[in-house]
Amino acid sequence: MDFPELFSPTDIRSIPLKNRLFFGPHGTGMSEGGFLGARQIAYYEARIRNNIGLIFTEAHHVEPLEGIVYPTCSAATDACIPALAEMAGLCGANDVRLFGQLFHEGRSALSLRDGRREVTVGPSAIPDERHHNVPRAMTVPMIEDLVGHFAAAAERMVRAGVDGIEILVGMGYLHAQFLSPHINQRTDEYGGSVAGRRKFLEKTLIAVRDAIGDRPAIGFRIVPEDDDPDGLELEESVAQCVAIAEADLCDFINVAVGNVSTLAGVPSIVPSMYTPAGACLPPARAVRSALLERGIDTVKVIAAGRINQPQDAERALGEGDVDMVGAVRAFIADHEFATKAKEGRADEIRACIACNQACIGHRATGHAISCIQHPATSRERTYGTVTITPKPKSVLVVGGGPGGMKAAAVAAERGHTVTLIEKGPRLGGQVLLAERLPGRAEFGGVITNLISELNRYGVAIETGVEATAELVRQRKPGAVIIATGATPFTPDPGWFEGAHVVTAWDVLRGEGTVGKNVVVADWRCDWIGPGVAELLRIDQRCNVRLAVNGETVGYTVQNYLKYQLAGRLHAVGVDVLPYMRLIGADADTVYLQHVVNAEPVLLEGVDTLVLASGHRGGLDLHDGLAGHVPELYAIGDCLSPRTVEEAISEGMETAFLL
Repeated sequence: MDFPELFSPTDIRSIPLKNRLFFGPHGTGMSEGGFLGARQIAYYEARIRNNIGLIFTEAHHVEPLEGIVYPTCSAATDACIPALAEMAGLCGANDVRLFGQLFHEGRSALSLRDGRREVTVGPSAIPDERHHNVPRAMTVPMIEDLVGHFAAAAERMVRAGVDGIEILVGMGYLHAQFLSPHINQRTDEYGGSVAGRRKFLEKTLIAVRDAIGDRPAIGFRIVPEDDDPDGLELEESVAQCVAIAEADLCDFINVAVGNVSTLAGVPSIVPSMYTPAGACLPPARAVRSALLERGIDTVKVIAAGRINQPQDAERALGEGDVDMVGAVRAFIADHEFATKAKEGRADEIRACIACNQACIGHRATGHAISCIQHPATSRERTYGTVTITPKPKSVLVVGGGPGGMKAAAVAAERGHTVTLIEKGPRLGGQVLLAERLPGRAEFGGVITNLISELNRYGVAIETGVEATAELVRQRKPGAVIIATGATPFTPDPGWFEGAHVVTAWDVLRGEGTVGKNVVVADWRCDWIGPGVAELLRIDQRCNVRLAVNGETVGYTVQNYLKYQLAGRLHAVGVDVLPYMRLIGADADTVYLQHVVNAEPVLLEGVDTLVLASGHRGGLDLHDGLAGHVPELYAIGDCLSPRTVEEAISEGMETAFLL
């Protein structure tokens, strides 16, 4: 076995676990009426059947959710039991243990009730920087009442068949707020000292144990050190963990990273490709080492956060960082992650690239999580099983970007004979440009993973071949999929008389010279304009102004990435001008308008204007083949320029139609 530590058995509170790999708790956006939904259970089932040792439910509220439309779960009533019982049954049938997670947001409430902001609560009336809430300081009866809610919710989960309960402490939620010396400014028994700040968590753990009995495991998830200036600090957090373990109040401690309370902290919850792998391991090692130094080896330390390869998990176990290793996005990107690792097929794993577009990006907007590389995620009931076609045909895919590659791979997996034609020397399309941006080399993993799929299913690949309608007709394919992508859109050249103008593609390909003083006109408002601006600032020492046709840098991308883009540009000295519309340029001036009031804005002393003006699709080849081939499809940017997610999902969906 390639990963002996990872696939060795262990236990938590004498509950046997077949291996040391767990699927961490995370919001899915698939709940129905506040409970686990059918789509959600199908999503979990695909992973339960693939050699995971332990799985956590997403965080369940301990109070009712009436009036909250954001898809989330609650264990506040017995109505949660049937769906949890179904989930527990699936786990039991596959020798997987199931732990349920409970939490309360405290001052960091994300949801509205019936469209209105609710009264938030906390240990003290200390504002939340991200949500801009000033909570009501909880009274002692309120605290004691909430402890009872946690105990009742835990009892319901255990009645449904879960094997353990986890209290979500970290990430800036209510129990973490009580632990924080900056947020908890109480002077009563629930504050005023290290022990006082710990009391709410201790009482919760005691009440949960009393409610669920002796068999199930109990633990908590904590972020020992976070990015909130009011948050937890490592030394005191470790001491709190040791005190709880010494009091025999927990069986495991789940270490994570990130904080929901600040724009700096929230991206760390789902670390992007800007973050090194294994971000959770240093704090986990600090907690585990402290426990072992006190002779406590029965409390297991587990951790998840930016672990997307089995070799990284094996290393963490072998070096003693943790007792169990968890992942979330690794299983979102490839539900067979554990099976492939166990069977010696690790090179087939579709590795997560930490782009965060369709996982937390979907979740943050109230949609079901998915994966840009694996759009069958959350669509398991429709696309979870790839069936062999009873009528195989010859399929020709034109265009070797990610959409065409996915269409070809899935079509071949279904049993068709597939040829992929690409006019360039390499497969990859725009991903070959995206991976050249600062900190985004990992994005190229999309192409690495897709090439692996193409080779695995026997797709014939022809590069350096430009497809024409005549060439396609001569090959007499049974079906043709056009995935020819897009080209940069450029405004009327008459706008730029005398100006030195290049496109973002020119910069990334090294095909355009750039002067010292640069304006990047970012109409698209995604990662391209900011990435090019950062690249020019770092690599060529240019003075860069980024004129954004939106409210903020990265306006159209997932929020967590948007926050990081803003921070990175500020750190390197790129000036960002929001609400800007490009209307022209000359030899040394770029002419803009404010998009709201059309007031003119002139940027003078400009040597080069870089256009990040979006892209233009094209269906000339498609239209030239219409009526001349038996089946004809178009996917991705040639239809309408969008993102890798749409291209790949349309490639998969089209292959299922063949």
